[in-house]
Amino acid sequence: MITVRELFLSSISEFPDSVAVVEEGQKVSFKELGSKVDALSSYFYSNGIKKGDTVVILLPNSVEFVVAFFALANIGAISVPVNTAYKKEEIKYYVNHSLAKLVLTEEKLESVAQEVVSGTDTLVAVIKGGSSEWDTEGLDTKCLQEVLIDPGDEVIYLYSTGSTGKPKRVSRTHHNLVALADNHTQTVGWTEKDKVLFTVPLSHTYAFGNFISSVKIGASIFVMGDFNRNLVLNILEAESITVFPAVPVMLDVLAKTYLSEPKDLSSLKLVISAGAPLSEKTFHSFYDKYGIYPRQLYGSSETGVISINLGEDIVGTCNSVGRPVKNVVVKIFDEHRKELGTDEVGEIVVKSLSMTTTGYFGLPEETKEVFKDGYYFTGDLGRIDQEGFIYIVGRKKLFINISGNKVDPVEVENALLEHKKVKEAVVLGIVDDQGLERVKAVIVPDGQIQKKDILEYCRDRIAEFKIPRDIEFRDELPRSPTGKVLREELK
Repeated sequence: MITVRELFLSSISEFPDSVAVVEEGQKVSFKELGSKVDALSSYFYSNGIKKGDTVVILLPNSVEFVVAFFALANIGAISVPVNTAYKKEEIKYYVNHSLAKLVLTEEKLESVAQEVVSGTDTLVAVIKGGSSEWDTEGLDTKCLQEVLIDPGDEVIYLYSTGSTGKPKRVSRTHHNLVALADNHTQTVGWTEKDKVLFTVPLSHTYAFGNFISSVKIGASIFVMGDFNRNLVLNILEAESITVFPAVPVMLDVLAKTYLSEPKDLSSLKLVISAGAPLSEKTFHSFYDKYGIYPRQLYGSSETGVISINLGEDIVGTCNSVGRPVKNVVVKIFDEHRKELGTDEVGEIVVKSLSMTTTGYFGLPEETKEVFKDGYYFTGDLGRIDQEGFIYIVGRKKLFINISGNKVDPVEVENALLEHKKVKEAVVLGIVDDQGLERVKAVIVPDGQIQKKDILEYCRDRIAEFKIPRDIEFRDELPRSPTGKVLREELK
């Protein structure tokens, strides 16, 4: 077994002059990336960050994000990637819950980060934009002492959507991430000649898994801070991108993009769709425009990548998330934990070396509920056909899937209930005519209030993708004789 640090050093040794990361035309080789990682590692060491400390990475997809993660892994510290789309109160939760000693961010988010840590001992360091506090020159890397890192040491905290209104912390070790990279790359057959374009935030477990796999194999990573349809298409064509991880809404937007002249995307050998179900309409329309079918991938914060559809009959299996990747076991269990047979519908359960071994931090009951007998019970309902293809047919949980971002209705409900003119609130997911989910809020008001008031209130408190797009006001909520809200009557 090896560590993430050893994985990174192996890539530097094997591909020193190959391009590791590209951002807005800036190309960084693996050797140069290693120098940047050493420099930032030295900065951490000089500022008291040590093995076992947690550091929040509040950065967009960028060279700095890549450097930050590997520099922290280099000294045995623990990364906490946080989506830059989150609002101040959301970021504060991650900082406080992870007991972060430091927040790494960019210049335009510095004021937000400083507000978040106000009144605490947590520090803020700007490493992107402005007058960054570190550089590859002028720092004494000799002072960086050798840190003994065990494969079983924690290297990253990812947060899974919670069932009580708060995200749950999932710890993954060096061994977990190395196993994930091995499982993924051995299955998809990537090589050092591949070029991977990242528009999905690296803070998301789906993108992060593809990222660590790309580095492991020596592929070139192209990073974009925001999704821009025209820029994405230009990069795909001009840079001869071979792998494009995306979410369904991105693929749908690209499929609907007007082109004055055709784009040559013949270099693409793999377009991955994950985070949400891919509709057949988008599946076919993307192929019609660009000549390549998207392949569905399935994973979670708790396990990393679970499966990917690399089947030869991609049209006939377009609704499948494929077969399990190498070294991952997937089964279907009924409510009594009995394994079901071919095409029988039950809960999807997973076992692999890449999954967390400790469950949810500080939540023993929830951990006990979903981690049983070495398996992770996903809460997704599905079946496995006679050829081993997995089909997801529903879910046991109430989570709403917005372009791959899981929204916990309870979290949004709690935010709404803090408004002085909201008496009751129920949040649920509804499906539009494109097969995509939207967040809907049904509110019992306490006084005069309008939809625009709710929207303005939410914009200051929760991420944009969590804000209800459908808002309905009612005099009362439908309830069962026992007082339970009848959510099905609110859709």
